Amino acid sequence: MALPVENLLGVLALHVMDEMQDLPAPTALHGLTTRAALNAVHASPGCSIETLREALDLCHPAAVRAVAGLAQAGLVSKDAGRDKRTLALNLTETGKIEHARIMRARDSMLSRVVGRLDATEQQTLEQLLVKMLWHETRDSPHSMRLCRLCDDGPCLAAGCPVENRAADLPLPLREISP
Repeated sequence: MALPVENLLGVLALHVMDEMQDLPAPTALHGLTTRAALNAVHASPGCSIETLREALDLCHPAAVRAVAGLAQAGLVSKDAGRDKRTLALNLTETGKIEHARIMRARDSMLSRVVGRLDATEQQTLEQLLVKMLWHETRDSPHSMRLCRLCDDGPCLAAGCPVENRAADLPLPLREISP
């Protein structure tokens, strides 16, 4: 039987995912997978379909369909890759605008959820999340899947526990303000 803390964490995780699913999106971006694909292309400009497939844990045909949908919607361009067998995926100007809009909505929702805590509670939660995520990250492909909907700028600047673990680096320590 689950401990209360485990149950509560599960409920909060589902709530956040439900909220992410409900963020406004254009017709071409139904579902979290397509939004995550847009975010992955933003995070890795020029990435291949294989890199995207790995980041989203999709089979190759599903990744190809996701890219085709994004390209058809004018959000992603399929440029020439390193060789004749690959494509380099990049956000179009429309894709960049849409990505920024989705991330603003995501940030607003997460700020509302975390904003229920005072500053000390937020710092404590951050420390706990860093530790939990560092221990749960298995490898580089898993790290890409974990961060598929992340705004990686703030996390990387502070020392991302997922990236650190994937790179066999130590658990990043955060400074706690008095």
